[in-house]
Amino acid sequence: MKGEVQVYRNLHKKREDGGVVYSVRNDKGIVAAHESYLTIEDCKLRVSDKGRERVRKEKRKNVHAYIQGVRGTLTPKAWKYVQMGKPVEIYYNPYKCESFIRVDTGEPVRMARVVFTSPFKVVAII
Repeated sequence: MKGEVQVYRNLHKKREDGGVVYSVRNDKGIVAAHESYLTIEDCKLRVSDKGRERVRKEKRKNVHAYIQGVRGTLTPKAWKYVQMGKPVEIYYNPYKCESFIRVDTGEPVRMARVVFTSPFKVVAII
């Protein structure tokens, strides 16, 4: 995980317009930032099975899913991926699915070349 970040939806912060805020955990495990717009490259989309089961059992949110990868801006490498593939919207809902899911096909997504977050949508180039 050296040099990588973990990005997850913050359960307590919201934007004034109702949008989502993401927490960015650095490679030392410390939350280094709270942002809505992020670019993450060479991504692994992870979901803890035990955490998901706990959410379903307790009906209470907890942080158990995140996107891990190299944080960046729209670097030349990320821009290359944008040109190579069509971005697809992805989501995760612990009550409906076991992993991150493509909105268009319903297929699980566990890796992506680049993920772009915004306050109302997460898109990936797979």
